[in-house]
Amino acid sequence: TWLVGLGVVVAVAAALGLALAIAGGDDDDGDSGGATEAAAPVTVEGQPLPPLPESGDDPAIGSSFPTLEGTDLDGEPMTIATNGRPTMILFLAHWCPHCQAEVPVVQDWVDGGGLPEGVDLVSVSTDVDDSRPNYPPADWLESEGWTAPVLDDVDNAAAQAAGLTAYPFFVAVDGDGTVVARTSGELTPAQLDDLAATLAA
Repeated sequence: TWLVGLGVVVAVAAALGLALAIAGGDDDDGDSGGATEAAAPVTVEGQPLPPLPESGDDPAIGSSFPTLEGTDLDGEPMTIATNGRPTMILFLAHWCPHCQAEVPVVQDWVDGGGLPEGVDLVSVSTDVDDSRPNYPPADWLESEGWTAPVLDDVDNAAAQAAGLTAYPFFVAVDGDGTVVARTSGELTPAQLDDLAATLAA
């Protein structure tokens, strides 16, 4: 009887050791991913916008901008949603030379008082690729003194929901969540003024 009991104890100990070894492997995998893996995938609530056409009328004008919920570059919860305030949403890719040129222009514009009172600016870091230049985006934006909140679009769901076709990509949304303008490419301070004015009005 005591031999049977000893066998049970040994079997339980072996099983426990195996379970701990497996659990330890899972923990190691979770710790090795860095900040990007810790970010939550963006969830989209609402109808995605159609892609921005190269020319002609934008079919998204007058549509409701979908709610985007995920995390910022620090892993903190962040949502882009209707809140009664007009909002400019800027989509950026860290490897895009046009984005790299546009970020300091937009930040200087904000610092100089270009953003009208009552209008918000938020941004989305998307199409992240650790094999491409200027990675990680958090370091790049910090070096530029970027002050707008940044949604971490780890799986490009936010970009697809906005109908993004090129970088940088701007979406202007009024306080009711209605899209009033979309455009892509680098904007000058005067063009930023015009885009913001459509929201301030």
